[in-house]
Amino acid sequence: MLVMKNQDLNPLDENFQLKDPTKRPGRNVMELGSSYYDKAGNKFAIASWMYEHDKNMWLLTRESGHREYYAKESQFDSWTKIDLKSLLCAPYHDPEPNQRGRGWAFHSRLEKEVKNKFATMKTAESEIRRNPCVHDPFTKRTVKSVIWPPTNKEKIIPISRKFEKGILNNFKFWAYDPKMTEAVIVTQEQSIRIPNSYDLMSFHGEDILVPSNHQIRCNDKYKVCAKEWTSAAANIL
Repeated sequence: MLVMKNQDLNPLDENFQLKDPTKRPGRNVMELGSSYYDKAGNKFAIASWMYEHDKNMWLLTRESGHREYYAKESQFDSWTKIDLKSLLCAPYHDPEPNQRGRGWAFHSRLEKEVKNKFATMKTAESEIRRNPCVHDPFTKRTVKSVIWPPTNKEKIIPISRKFEKGILNNFKFWAYDPKMTEAVIVTQEQSIRIPNSYDLMSFHGEDILVPSNHQIRCNDKYKVCAKEWTSAAANIL
């Protein structure tokens, strides 16, 4: 993972359509390295998904903890019908009031596509391959494998905008939200959701000291997951 400065200017237009959501004035971005999931699809189920208004992207978190970003609706055309149905069933979060905006518009569209069996939406197909050297010990037949196609996810992700200096002066506690697989920092004035541990870099130095000096609250079942945020906060210092 490489963090770098992006100087290209390309703002949003009035129709919520982003010409290139990774290019913002003065924004730091993360360039993700290649992974196994760039060549084959990820079979892990979706734990949660949301629309990040700061990045103007959809963020999906799989049960394995792997995160994927999508900037355009057309990128979901690289998903299979089964995976899109699973996506719709996963918990969705969007702070936009009255279910308006780009995120909710796609959520509504996906509901209609699933109901109408994807009549107007392109989808990808999984591939069945035979393994000639592997046989079922009981039936003696050749074993078949289902191969998911790789999804067209983003490779360059903008880091959230810098928070106001001193925003954590009235810090109360922070906790891990297992439903949305993200951290929540609670102050006397507000609750700040941190969808990705890398976004902790958006806090000023003296502010990141605050959560790093406090134990994150979580159920014992999710201690390993919560450690991602405490480790990230410690590594930023």
